[in-house]
Amino acid sequence: MKRLIRSSNRLVGFCALSLIFCVALQAQSPLNQRLVSGDWLQANLNQPGLRVVDMRADIRDYWSGHIPGAVYLDETALRWPQNGVPGRLIPVEALVRLLEEMGISYKTTIIIYTEINNYRATYLAWVLDYIKHPGWAILDGGFNRWKNENRPVSRDYPGLSRAVYGQKVNPDESVRATLEQVRNRDQRNTVLLDVRSAELFSGERGNWKRNGHIPGAINIFWASFLKEDGTWKDLKMIAENLRAMDITPDKTIIVSCGQGLMASHTYLTLKYLLNYPKVRLYDGSFNEWSNRDDLPVETRQR
Repeated sequence: MKRLIRSSNRLVGFCALSLIFCVALQAQSPLNQRLVSGDWLQANLNQPGLRVVDMRADIRDYWSGHIPGAVYLDETALRWPQNGVPGRLIPVEALVRLLEEMGISYKTTIIIYTEINNYRATYLAWVLDYIKHPGWAILDGGFNRWKNENRPVSRDYPGLSRAVYGQKVNPDESVRATLEQVRNRDQRNTVLLDVRSAELFSGERGNWKRNGHIPGAINIFWASFLKEDGTWKDLKMIAENLRAMDITPDKTIIVSCGQGLMASHTYLTLKYLLNYPKVRLYDGSFNEWSNRDDLPVETRQR
């Protein structure tokens, strides 16, 4: 009987420790944050239900070495022509099929990385937000920091099979803006933020049919929020600078650029790092707007 009691006590103790471990892991989970560290990812690489996505610009970089288990995704696979306008987000049905081919279901936690914290990773993050995929995060510092910290690197392709997404997708239209919504916006409580370079905004540079910007837009270059190593500048300073430009959390912020890529980075910064509650991405951006002869374009700096 004493032996049985001792065994029961050991079992209870083991269960308690296991519960504490699970709670601690959940507390660090990217389900509760949108940036994860290399320490977190390395500790959880072999966890079931985790998919790492490499979105660096050149697939040859992936061939040369990537985070173990990472699957490669070119961001152009997320976009195709829509009504003749190039570079638009693929339909939800095609997107779900793409995720399934990457072994991703609704319950999968997706960790995205590029070379550093750039806009290819944040574009997929916005897409996942749009389809209400709950578990996603970006690897802070990207592959460059991962490699510089002497973390494991592989040249093997991941062993995966097609998954079933397992959830009907009802897109969250509150995070996406259409051309009509941009054109008819109430400028008293909506800010249109163009995050292209000053030269593109002013019309000095550009390859569109008409160069310049959407009238009423405010220009802040997306990379001005970052340090040279791709990490964010002081968030309090960023927030103060935005307030000085009357870009405040009580307003709806529509972020725009050339074709939605750079804007996705600002979308993540505003929504998840600065906690702006009403942020939308105009993924048609100047790519769509500038080709419409019935819509005005400005060429001066604002």
